[in-house]
Amino acid sequence: MKTMPVKEPLTRERLRSYGRVTVMGLGVFGGGIGAARYFSDLGAKVVVTDIAPAEKLGASVAALKGRDIRFRFGGHDVGDFTDADLVVANQAVRPDHPLLAAAAEKGVPVLAETGIALALSRSPLVAVTGSAGKSTTASLIAAMLLRHDPNTMFGGNIGGDLITRIEEHPPASPLVAELSSFQLSHIGPALLAGDIEPPRVAVVTNLSSNHLDWHRDLGEYYESKKTLALAQGGDAWTILNVDDPVLAAWADEVPGRVLRCSFRDAGHPDACFADDGRIVLRLGGDPVVRVPLELLRPRGRHNVMNAAQAVAAAVAASGNAKAAADGLASFKGLPHRMESVASVAGRTFVDDSKCTTPEAARLALMAMDEAKVLIAGGYDKQAPFEALGRTVQERAHGLVLVGAAAERILDAVRGAERFRPPEMGRLELVVAGDDFGRAVREAFNLCPVGGVVLLSPACASWDMFLNYEERGDKFRALAVGLGR
Repeated sequence: MKTMPVKEPLTRERLRSYGRVTVMGLGVFGGGIGAARYFSDLGAKVVVTDIAPAEKLGASVAALKGRDIRFRFGGHDVGDFTDADLVVANQAVRPDHPLLAAAAEKGVPVLAETGIALALSRSPLVAVTGSAGKSTTASLIAAMLLRHDPNTMFGGNIGGDLITRIEEHPPASPLVAELSSFQLSHIGPALLAGDIEPPRVAVVTNLSSNHLDWHRDLGEYYESKKTLALAQGGDAWTILNVDDPVLAAWADEVPGRVLRCSFRDAGHPDACFADDGRIVLRLGGDPVVRVPLELLRPRGRHNVMNAAQAVAAAVAASGNAKAAADGLASFKGLPHRMESVASVAGRTFVDDSKCTTPEAARLALMAMDEAKVLIAGGYDKQAPFEALGRTVQERAHGLVLVGAAAERILDAVRGAERFRPPEMGRLELVVAGDDFGRAVREAFNLCPVGGVVLLSPACASWDMFLNYEERGDKFRALAVGLGR
């Protein structure tokens, strides 16, 4: 069973007709807050239901204080789904969940909050997805388009619900949305059916194994991403990182006009690439933008690719090359993405807590030439760690492991010992269990003067922390504390 696509244009009037609305999954990240507010404001009788206990959801409940909303915590009741007029599913709930299927069998529409917002939108959409780098790329695009149009709206997976803001947004102004595979799994059918206007510009940053604890397999995960491009028409732009072999194959399959991004000039007429210290954008065979890489603030080669895709997307959406350059120059990076947070006794502490995949951790290790002690581990999303194990052996001075995935990462690192360069000496290894404070102290002790203590966990945070922000904030506090 898939989330039901909308069969007729979705309007505020139509949504107002749903008198009984069930919001499935309030969550601790605010995933259901926007939908609950929106339908409460429309006058619906709203039921919010979540399997978590009330005490775990205190902050989310407090955000809805004063509204006539009925809460059900610690489990679900099928009657809340089959007797509703509409069910709004949190993106973290699989579309084929039995309770969503039960609602659909009774003829109850099942929608996702992001899908409702995008269906209501009349603005040109720039959508960004991918396994790594999508938040940075989407934020860069938003910074560039804000220079072109100060009414540009930004939201989606990065945070800040769209549903309560979208109807006030000027229709001519761009909407930049970061979309996860979870969101695309829900809204994909509506995109393909044309019930949601497909993006004028779609960006896929890269693909690697991720979220296999949620998706059935890697194929389903990739297909969720591909939906974004397959829904486009021939007059839309599809921005693809063709250094990724899967995306390079997509370039010949998707219906939109493909703009290929790469670290080298592959000779395509529509391309964006790094060349002689610049990002060069070529459209129709003619160079239209040359942006100095010295304007780029976030560290790392991978951020050059993020910037190239952002320049390509922003210019494709606006035609404004100067705005793209100005936006790049003003962008300071995002919290918890390769962010230097402390310097203690000659060691730099870098917070890359947003790194929740092995591939992103590999890119972080390769982004810096200093001696690095990596702190990794956390909630296990069942991604493979073999490639990360090799990169750790090749690039890291030391490794400190925490959380549920520690043993799997350790096995991968030990299995890659043959790749350790002799001149680097023995890799220092510490397993700190669930003691994050110990992990930071051990990493500091292992790190040589002039080196970097890098928190780039390669895993989600949910086994030890509420979210990656809390993990990064704790890392910063512990690092600052070492200097006192």
